[in-house]
Amino acid sequence: MTQQNFCALLLSTVIAMPLAAQIGSTPERSPFRDVEKRQEVSLIVGPSFGGKDRAGAAPRGGIVFGARYDLRLGGSPLAFTSSLTQQTATRDILQPGQPLANRVGRTISQSLYFFDAGLTMLLTGSKSWHSLQPMVTAGVGIATGAPVNADSSRFDFGTRFGFHVNAGVKYAPVKSRWSVRADLSNRFYAVPYPTTFSDSTPGAPRIVPLGVTKSWTRNTVLSIGLVRGFGRR
Repeated sequence: MTQQNFCALLLSTVIAMPLAAQIGSTPERSPFRDVEKRQEVSLIVGPSFGGKDRAGAAPRGGIVFGARYDLRLGGSPLAFTSSLTQQTATRDILQPGQPLANRVGRTISQSLYFFDAGLTMLLTGSKSWHSLQPMVTAGVGIATGAPVNADSSRFDFGTRFGFHVNAGVKYAPVKSRWSVRADLSNRFYAVPYPTTFSDSTPGAPRIVPLGVTKSWTRNTVLSIGLVRGFGRR
C-alpha cells in the first residue's frame, strides 16, 4: 500500500467514525423514549429527619405527606415545580433560667406546613432512559408552624422563609399516565429565638449566647410519590 493510499484510507475512516456514531440505535431499540405528558400531579409521603437547631427548640422530624405539581416549560429541559406538604413533628418546651438537667419542661406536638416553588432540571430532557427520568430541583418557600398553646419561654416558630434543593428519579413506563418517583430533599430555614433564650441566671447557663437571635437548620425528607401525567407537550 502506498503512502497516498494509506493516508486516504485513514482520512476516510476518521470521517466515517462520527457518521457511524450519529446513526446510533434504531428507534425501536433505543433506550430513550419521548415523555408525552407535559403536566404532572404527585401524591407524596415519607419520613422527615429534621435537623436540630442550636438551642434544640425547633420542631423535629416526623412524617411528611402532601402534593406536588410539575409543568414542563416548552421544549426545554426545565419544569416549574410547586408543592404543598404537611409534616408531623414534636418539639421541646425549654425553660430558660433552669439548670441543664431541668431545661426541657415537656415535649409537645407541632405540625409544620411547607409551600415551595422552584425550577426542576430534567437531566434526560423530554425523554426517559430505560423508563427512568433523573432530575434536580432548587427553589424557595415558606414554613409555617401550626398554632400551639402558649410557650412559657415565648418561643414561636411562626412563618419562616427558606430555600430547598432536591434530587429525584421517576420511573415512567412507556405509554402509561401513571408513574412513581423517589426524592431526597433538603429544606433550609432559620429558627427564631426569643430574648429569654439569652437571659442570664446565676448557676444556670444561657440557652444561647448573647446576640444569637436565630439558628439555621436543615430539614431532610426521603419521599416516594404516585404520579399522574396529563396534557400533551
